[in-house]
Amino acid sequence: MDTNDQSYELAFQVIVHAGESRTLSYQAMNEAEAYRFEEAHSLLEQANKEFLECHTIQTDMLTKEANGRKTELNIILIHAQDHLTMATMAMDTAKRWIKLQKKLKALEEAE
Repeated sequence: MDTNDQSYELAFQVIVHAGESRTLSYQAMNEAEAYRFEEAHSLLEQANKEFLECHTIQTDMLTKEANGRKTELNIILIHAQDHLTMATMAMDTAKRWIKLQKKLKALEEAE
């Protein structure tokens, strides 16, 4: 496999794992909205595992670049980075959403 093919392969792996992470984060928010917090936390843990898969790929690419092994920039790689960013944002949002839903539930129970 040539360097360009490897770059595409790694980019697609990031897209798949980041996309799964984002989906799991949104599912966690849905569970939290229904006050199913154990399920929400479990989904968020799964989201984090998927995120770590693509973060590991990215870190490896950055390390290789820092050691002089250049990666050819292509639109698929840029797209992969977008997915990674969105996965990060989705997980952060889900964490905050779960906290808010817990507060809302506590307020409802206090009435």
